Amino acid sequence: MELWSFYFFAKLFLHYKEYIKFDVLWNLAFALFLIIPLSPKFRFRRAVLTVKALVAFVAAVALLWHDTWFPPPWEAASMLQAQGIPSREYILNFLGRFYNPDAFMVLGGLFAVTYLASKFLRMTTLVLMVLIALAPLRVFGQPDGQGIGASVDAFFDAEDMRRVHFKKPVAGAPDFDVVVLHICSLAWDDLKAAKMENNPLWGQFDLLFTSFNTVTSYSGPALIRLMKANCGQPRHENLYSESPPECYLFPTLERMGFTTQAILNHDGVYGNFAGEMASFAKVHGQPMDAKGVPTPQRMFDNTPIHDDYQTLLRWWTHRLASDDPAVALYYNTVSLHDGSHWADEPEWWKRAQDAQYKEFLSKLLQDLSRFLKTLEDSGRKVVVIFVPEHGRAVRGSAIQPAGLRDIPLPPITLAPMGIKIIGKERGGAPFRQKVVEKPVSHFAIAHTLAQFLEKSPYGEEGAWPSRAFMEGIPQTDFLAENQSAIVVRVEGKLYYFGKEKRWMEVAGRELE
Repeated sequence: MELWSFYFFAKLFLHYKEYIKFDVLWNLAFALFLIIPLSPKFRFRRAVLTVKALVAFVAAVALLWHDTWFPPPWEAASMLQAQGIPSREYILNFLGRFYNPDAFMVLGGLFAVTYLASKFLRMTTLVLMVLIALAPLRVFGQPDGQGIGASVDAFFDAEDMRRVHFKKPVAGAPDFDVVVLHICSLAWDDLKAAKMENNPLWGQFDLLFTSFNTVTSYSGPALIRLMKANCGQPRHENLYSESPPECYLFPTLERMGFTTQAILNHDGVYGNFAGEMASFAKVHGQPMDAKGVPTPQRMFDNTPIHDDYQTLLRWWTHRLASDDPAVALYYNTVSLHDGSHWADEPEWWKRAQDAQYKEFLSKLLQDLSRFLKTLEDSGRKVVVIFVPEHGRAVRGSAIQPAGLRDIPLPPITLAPMGIKIIGKERGGAPFRQKVVEKPVSHFAIAHTLAQFLEKSPYGEEGAWPSRAFMEGIPQTDFLAENQSAIVVRVEGKLYYFGKEKRWMEVAGRELE
């Protein structure tokens, strides 16, 4: 096992750097398998050694994957099968993010030291001594899984009981439109990476939520969670199950008197986004056709991305020409999605992704500010809800490289959510933004809309919102979840439950 010792020491180094976990018991079992003796006199010794070497190689790869933070391989394969293979350029760009020159230099030096040391030391004994010494940490150093699991169950039990009850306006019909801007790949951490956390757009919202949790880090679940906002936060496994009718946001708005519409700045094919919008999110009707709108960007699969402002302007032009008394729009943009690139840049994949992201973010924020100005100039009453799907992980972390979002950590799911009241007469009172710092999620969006319908913000002169309104915004404690990963905050600490099927604490350094 002399050279196999490099495998274990390399993994211990990566564990020290928090790039991977290190399951001591499984690694100890593998080490014991490697040193199983075989008599030189055994008749089939060569054949057995060949088989053992093959088994050892497969086991080493499987154990390394087990120790990484990656999702189970079958889940990754299932996702690719369902959503399709990205372009070759995107794959090359993504793989390049795993290259860390400092780490590779250390690993190269570690290999040289291990090889030289094997000439003078019994590396097998050294490896076993280290693994046996670490074994108690695996057995006794784990958090209280039962206690954390009980906290999670209590969270979902409480969420199952929550409902937002909508009441039709006294006048019989709403006197304002609703525009929901659902933004893919934008979190506070991404804004900080791009140095745009203080962009003027954030100051335009009447309500700015600084601790909004998107709950998930993927588009399909984000869409469904938003459109089931009338009810408490569901488990991921229940997202694609039928919910009670009162849970669906847009059908509820239809009953309140809104005509609901949708428009995307992409084709909606990847991940069956348009299909899930109709089937699981209950956003009725075909999305408005954006054909003919300029396409300055391309997705990672080379499909076109339409210009945000021009797409929204087309919808608004149609809206102004319609006779609908009140309209609720769902707009989805993928302009910031990982792998998006300028249509006229053939070698985009060679550029640094953070620089490209900053360019796209700057353009998107300018487009949305321009659209808000267009709404204001129209003189109509419009409630705009700016809500991200999830972050992009531009900076990444020790446990997930940039762009990888399988574990829904706070830097990926904590995002800016804003609500702007356009067309409100303020009676000469100065605009004063209200910042909501309490943890919230999609339930707060439904609650706010229900409050607007019950008591229109346009009917109140001067100071708005009231203290009672602010105090009534429902809090939702932090719990984020994907298909095979849960991250929860319990008593100020973060815990992760993944493919290992046990709870582990996520330390602050692992998020850097």
